[in-house]
Amino acid sequence: MASLKDIKRHIVAVKQTQKLTKAMNMVAAAKLRANQNRTERFRFYAEEHARLVTEIGHRAPDIDSPLLSELPAAPKSLIVAFTSDRGLCGSYNTNVISQVYKAIESQQGEGLQPELYVLGRKGFDYFNRFRTVNILFSRVGETGLVDYEMAREITGYLIDLYKSGQHREINLCYTAFKTLTRHVVTFDRLLPLVEDEHHKSQKSIIPHSSEQVYLIEPKPSDLLNRLIPRSLTIKVYRALLESVTSENAARMQAMDNASKSCKDIISSLTMAYNKARQAAVTNELLDIVNGAEALKG
Repeated sequence: MASLKDIKRHIVAVKQTQKLTKAMNMVAAAKLRANQNRTERFRFYAEEHARLVTEIGHRAPDIDSPLLSELPAAPKSLIVAFTSDRGLCGSYNTNVISQVYKAIESQQGEGLQPELYVLGRKGFDYFNRFRTVNILFSRVGETGLVDYEMAREITGYLIDLYKSGQHREINLCYTAFKTLTRHVVTFDRLLPLVEDEHHKSQKSIIPHSSEQVYLIEPKPSDLLNRLIPRSLTIKVYRALLESVTSENAARMQAMDNASKSCKDIISSLTMAYNKARQAAVTNELLDIVNGAEALKG
């Protein structure tokens, strides 16, 4: 049985850990509030921009853009994996990595050679350690500095890569923020740019008579060529925002669970300490009583 000194030292250590987890929970909560507002505001903009591009695309059936053309002869595919630079965020990174592996197996079954573009130190360290697939490019230490310029740089690289003709498709794998406790790993096609299922279903259920008629200038095809790169940048930026928000929410939840676990451990150790102290007092009383009895005899 552990001594009173050992139990007391253990209680102090757990209390220090609890202070740390509470502090990290507060930091994550502050970052979450800022990122959540930014993500939710941009989400509406991204959806409206996608709807606009879809409407213009229906007016320009003769559009000729390499970003809209599928490349069936291309031997490779690319997965852009959004992970975090820091840990202590529960299963956030594990869920993304698991989804990436499923996509890799699926694409290999189709005869493609998957490659990775990894954002975040955790994803890079994992895939670099096991070397199961080629890491074409990575960005480490930048997930806390997400801005539109970063999304533009990533998109520019991906567009140039797709235009080279080596990759049949480029997909994004990120965690979409739904609620504080619900974060959904999302696998989304980036290139070639196609109309997503949300807008297809909207168009099928809305009668033609209720749709507004827009006057588009200049020609729809010219305007669409200018909007496509921006649309891709918006998709990447949204994925970055969703990922950072989900990471902070996952970290806040993980630290909250850790604080509760520390509280339970402290309660258990305190009970053990009280029992051990009571046993020590009882033993001392027994020694005194036995000594007194011995003197009488």
